Amino acid sequence: MSIQTVEIKPIIPSASKNFWQTYRQSRLGIAGLILLLAILLTAIFAPLLAPYDPKSSEGVGAGQVYNAPSAAHWFGTDDAGRDVFSNFIYGARVSLIVGFFASFISVFIGGTIGIVAGYYGGRTENILMRFTDTMLVIPDLPLIVVIVALTRPSLLNIIFVIGIFGWTTTARMVRSQTLAVKSRKFVLRARAIGAGRAHIIRHHILPLVMPILVVQAVLVVSVAVLNESTLSFLGLGDPTALSWGQMLNYAFARGAMSTGAWWALVAPGIGIIWVVLGLILVGQGLEQVLNPRLNTHHLMPSRPTIKSEAAARSGEQVLLEVRNLSINYINEGQAPACAVEDVSFTLKEGELIGLVGESGCGKTTLMLGLLKLLPNAGQIVNGQVYFKNKEITTLSDDEVNKVRWRGISIVFQGAMNALNPVRTVGDQIAETIIKHLPDFDSAKIPARVTELLDLVGIAAEHKEQYPHQYSGGMRQRAMIAMALACNPEVVIADEPTTALDVMIQAQILELLDQLRKKLGLAIIFVTHDLGVVAEMCDRVLVMYGGVTAEYAAVDTIYNTPLHPYTQELLKAFPDLTKPKKKLSSIPGYPPRLDDLPAGCRFAPRCPAVFDRCRTEQPALHELAGELHVVSCHLVEAIK
Repeated sequence: MSIQTVEIKPIIPSASKNFWQTYRQSRLGIAGLILLLAILLTAIFAPLLAPYDPKSSEGVGAGQVYNAPSAAHWFGTDDAGRDVFSNFIYGARVSLIVGFFASFISVFIGGTIGIVAGYYGGRTENILMRFTDTMLVIPDLPLIVVIVALTRPSLLNIIFVIGIFGWTTTARMVRSQTLAVKSRKFVLRARAIGAGRAHIIRHHILPLVMPILVVQAVLVVSVAVLNESTLSFLGLGDPTALSWGQMLNYAFARGAMSTGAWWALVAPGIGIIWVVLGLILVGQGLEQVLNPRLNTHHLMPSRPTIKSEAAARSGEQVLLEVRNLSINYINEGQAPACAVEDVSFTLKEGELIGLVGESGCGKTTLMLGLLKLLPNAGQIVNGQVYFKNKEITTLSDDEVNKVRWRGISIVFQGAMNALNPVRTVGDQIAETIIKHLPDFDSAKIPARVTELLDLVGIAAEHKEQYPHQYSGGMRQRAMIAMALACNPEVVIADEPTTALDVMIQAQILELLDQLRKKLGLAIIFVTHDLGVVAEMCDRVLVMYGGVTAEYAAVDTIYNTPLHPYTQELLKAFPDLTKPKKKLSSIPGYPPRLDDLPAGCRFAPRCPAVFDRCRTEQPALHELAGELHVVSCHLVEAIK
């Protein structure tokens, strides 16, 4: 007996099929959809379902006024002897039209104002939000009543007036969500790959704001239906349009309660509750589709498979040169915070530089400044950044985009925050290729994504999964794959092992080292781990308080450190070759960037401090021989 091997090709479901497969997992969402579809179909096919035409006089007579429910009239009759069931079916049309169209107008206005205000900020935000606050303090319903009373009470006027005065809450909520999303790392990553404002809003901001818009749409539909009922109750509804609000108005105004004709009130009331409940349940189902993080997390194990190692590119060509770079954070009405001051270093082909220092010393600000990805308050106030002899700091955003990712890419700290939670990992890697390689054959993009994931040890079947379905190590590998998408020459790794356990950290570090040798990459490695620096780096830049403390080859830093801060850092780091060595900590805290000491920034914590250190900031001293730069007054005696 022979066994034949059959190749099973994965079938990629369409977007609509994926949507339905996710949505149907929500039982409440399915229940809401059934409720909503039932009332929608009832309204659409009203002429076929209603036993009587509300506009005709069929079955109407003096003896039919407020008759109780019967076989002839399932919901009884109203004050004019008309069939309440028929009125209910036809009234659904008007109430749903008012609710949905007014909701669309309100959500569109509020969503647009909220996103624009939250994303653009500054004067635009102040103007839009002050206008929103003004509209918010004006009671909606009295204003709607006044305006409708002053205009012709037509159905179109009622929809328009309810729509344009129901957007304020939506605007405020969307603006808050936009501000939160805008500060996420994946938006910064989208900027880094060259995405414009419209692209970021459409593909990164809007998907995360959409759940709020869905919930607000549900609320606004119910409010619109109730507002229309109120207007009709006050006699301001469209007299030619029969709605549930008109039915309630007629029932209250014409003695239904006094005569005990409760059915005249129950039918339209049930209709309103039916629609609101259906929309709320549908909203829950839609939120599960729009926000995949609500699904159960399935953490996948990492697969650290690396291809055979190729020869690294050799050469002494300087790829990146930073000269006296200074970066401030500008606060209106306050002194600027000096985050980076006069930092210089070079990066050659295939070289790995370690950037170390305590939290708050300016490492991440320096890296963001290299690619002009600083937040709005950040400003480069001095210095130059040369990439292959091209000065980056003077380039426009469009010109810098040509350098980002194709020349210099970045692996952001915290991969979970740097990946958009509502887009698949493969889609986000493909976005990088589309933005920076417009001539790349679109038909080959899926294969390229698979190739990149395979390069970092992730199986191809995981590319259609979302970030929350990845383990921590897989997310970090995916970020590295994204950084390599456009074959850059320089990769900035900003603390790529943060929040990972020891085993996964080792895998990520090994992966970076393997990729550097395989692809000949030059890497800037930002870390707190001095052991990693000793094992992987060629040179080390030690920063403290935004300035260079010491800059030298890795052997020099570990064997003959001259700056007291470098010496104290090494004393605080365990040495496995000296198990009995006692560790010491550095007393105090790093300086505040907006309140720097007058002299040396390390002076308040330095064990070798003397009077000059407290009044005069030390210069950068370059020692003779191999490149070794130290910022300390004590070095002057050695020179």
